[in-house]
Amino acid sequence: MRAYDVTPDVEVMREELHLFRWAQARGYDLVAVYQEVEEGSIDVLTELVEELRRTGSRAVLVPSIEHFGTSHPLQDNLWAHVVHNARAEVHEVNQ
Repeated sequence: MRAYDVTPDVEVMREELHLFRWAQARGYDLVAVYQEVEEGSIDVLTELVEELRRTGSRAVLVPSIEHFGTSHPLQDNLWAHVVHNARAEVHEVNQ
């Protein structure tokens, strides 16, 4: 999820709790929350994909597709990157 320096801690905690509850209600175990804090970076997304490949986990939760970027092409491409490279399903929690 995107959590920039200007994002209030309470908002970050609220999103994390929402992810946890969504996962729990659907039988998933939320193991880790990855936060991209640098605007325009995909370093943390790259770490996530590597961890998914290493562990074989098959689900990624995002609060919304907007957490993949500010433009629709970027959002679509990063979503596809996770699906293709990690062979994971991506779920939008705030739909």
